[in-house]
Amino acid sequence: MSRDWAINAHYADRFNSSDPVSDAARTIAAEYSTVPISTTTAGTLTLLARLVNPVSAIEVGTGTGVSTLALLRGMPASGVLTSIDLDADKQAVARELVGVARIKAHRVRMIHGRGEDVLARLAARSYELVFLDSEPLSYDRLVPLALERVMRGGLLVINHALLGGAVAKPANRAPRTQVVRQVLSELETRDDVARLMLPIDDGLLVLTRL
Repeated sequence: MSRDWAINAHYADRFNSSDPVSDAARTIAAEYSTVPISTTTAGTLTLLARLVNPVSAIEVGTGTGVSTLALLRGMPASGVLTSIDLDADKQAVARELVGVARIKAHRVRMIHGRGEDVLARLAARSYELVFLDSEPLSYDRLVPLALERVMRGGLLVINHALLGGAVAKPANRAPRTQVVRQVLSELETRDDVARLMLPIDDGLLVLTRL
């Protein structure tokens, strides 16, 4: 059976619904030379958040707020999202768009800093959902720290888990590819997580803390 993933992905992005505020976040992301998550990935995050119903969640990689909006829309009205990014200007854009979307300001806590530094300061086993959307070269440090923050039954969702097909190609020995392969190899040996790899966009890995 022939599978044209690019055509399917493009169709899915057009079929899956977006909204004017998220579209604005994507447009502004281009001005910052940032690649936001797709409509399909955003919809997946919203669905996962609705299923988990997290009161406390984390995202590493605020960007201009596409994933921030997706997560907050799936979380309960009492849910608070801690959003971490190195770029304070992009976080300011994300905060403004959260307001435009009529989401209460107290529901998102923006923290400016390196993902690993901020995660290390957050309480262990205290979050129902964590989303990583950072530079894959840092995943060998970020993933263990993120898992430590997830409570039992909670989810860790990792973007760029397949690097758009690079991870599955043995001949690809680029540094970021090798880092992601090593992280995936280590996760396969753990008996305290259940894992599901979704071939969406750059690859979305969903881990459940057992």
